[in-house]
Amino acid sequence: MKLIHTSPAAITEINSFGRFGEFLFFAGGEYVMTAGDHITYAIDVEDCAIIDAEQLFFHEDAEKLAGLVEKVMEMVGCDEDTAEELIAQREDVHGIDCDIDPEDLADISWDIQRISGEAAVLLGFRGVEMEDEQGRAYLIHMAGREAELEVA
Repeated sequence: MKLIHTSPAAITEINSFGRFGEFLFFAGGEYVMTAGDHITYAIDVEDCAIIDAEQLFFHEDAEKLAGLVEKVMEMVGCDEDTAEELIAQREDVHGIDCDIDPEDLADISWDIQRISGEAAVLLGFRGVEMEDEQGRAYLIHMAGREAELEVA
């Protein structure tokens, strides 16, 4: 599957800093989330290397995700079932009853998206497919794979 990522600057190194760490967001087509100039990258990823977020807790090794579930429970102040629903992207932190200040909801939502990517990697996948404000999005683990990024 060919996936597209846009960036306001050239990508020379993938590191663990930043909101999404060693992950980059991709889509099936180009979309731009930055003002001004941007660079468009493409990668090819096998379909079988990506799991849909909604399937994470149906995987045979889902017990490996317990630590991530606990992390979300602490972040959000929710129960285990709700944490799983948030990681699986079936629920959004904006739509649940929680004690998070409204101005912090977007940051928590993005942090949970990253956790969904971490869950995919723990289960042996390279990335996770989910729905976001732009449509279908793919959070792909890119550490050490900079050479796969082709300028499109």
